[in-house]
Amino acid sequence: MIKMTGAEEVREPITQVMEEEDGVKLIVELPGVSQDSIKMGVAGDILKLDAEGKRGRFRTVQVIPFEPDPERIAVTFSQGVLEVELKKRTERTREDSSQDGKDGELSIPMISLEKEMEELKSELDKVLEEKAALEERIGFLQRDFQNIRRRHENEKESIADRKISEIASGLVDVLDSFSFAKESILSSGCDSKSISSMIKGVEMVEAQVLNLFSRVGISPMVATGQHFDPNFHEAVGYVEEGGLGDEVVAKEIKKGYIYKGKTLRPAQVLVNRRPSGKKRERRSSRSSKRKEKS
Repeated sequence: MIKMTGAEEVREPITQVMEEEDGVKLIVELPGVSQDSIKMGVAGDILKLDAEGKRGRFRTVQVIPFEPDPERIAVTFSQGVLEVELKKRTERTREDSSQDGKDGELSIPMISLEKEMEELKSELDKVLEEKAALEERIGFLQRDFQNIRRRHENEKESIADRKISEIASGLVDVLDSFSFAKESILSSGCDSKSISSMIKGVEMVEAQVLNLFSRVGISPMVATGQHFDPNFHEAVGYVEEGGLGDEVVAKEIKKGYIYKGKTLRPAQVLVNRRPSGKKRERRSSRSSKRKEKS
């Protein structure tokens, strides 16, 4: 229904009235209307509604089959549809109303689902931002913790390695003493049975130390026949042997040891140096002269 008020067009909105056990529910279609423009009130058993939107003005008056309870009115508005739930008065509310003596029009606050959704979305966005910030902070803390733990483990390992190196450095000298002891026993002039027994005892202790070295990762170097490397070898003298290449370890004087890829003690070695050309010529001329004399 369209009513004309002066030059203004007023439309009757499509309204559904649904009876419920303890009241009624009104569904009013208000296309193009915003929540702010809706005005609604209840006076006794009369509900009045006025709204204005892009498609014009809407107005309706509804007679409720009972006098609604003002404390039990629920209103929602979403996507151009207004829903009003009106509940019957109870005995208590009737008594309160008669005592108050108020029969004037009651304004009903609007509840907008769209507005609630916007507020909830805004709160959700804030929560998600806080969550992302917390996750980032947690990630930083986890990385810091991992770095601290890794640094702590490295420091512990480094301290342990230093202690092992210090102890092992003293034990390699003991191993040298075992070698010297075996040489002394062999040259002592004792009977073979005594020599064998003493050497066996020394070798048993020596084997125990080497087994301990193996368990902690210490291994003896193989120096003889290797190219001289100052990182692993300590030259204590030089020899000239034609069968070996230049700068090759000819003999091992003291055994070297490696711990985790690093030199615990360098091997003391004799290094081969091939004679120069002039020395070879002098040697060959001397041998020729000896042959001529003979």
